[in-house]
Amino acid sequence: MGGRALDHEAKRIKNVGIEEGRAEGIVEGRAEGIVETGVGFGLSDKEILDKLQIKLNISLQMAQKYLMKYGKQTV
Repeated sequence: MGGRALDHEAKRIKNVGIEEGRAEGIVEGRAEGIVETGVGFGLSDKEILDKLQIKLNISLQMAQKYLMKYGKQTV
């Protein structure tokens, strides 16, 4: 590969990383909203976990991570 081909590949890899980061950020933000809303409405942990899994199409383990991260916050 020549210099231009390597530059192009590096840019492509960088752009893929940026897009993956954005997608993860969007999911994280949606998870925070689901958890905070569920807690605010008095839903059980199981109900919140179910909503996270269904709405975000994520595993139980990932849903539990988000519940732990956003469900125990105090202001």
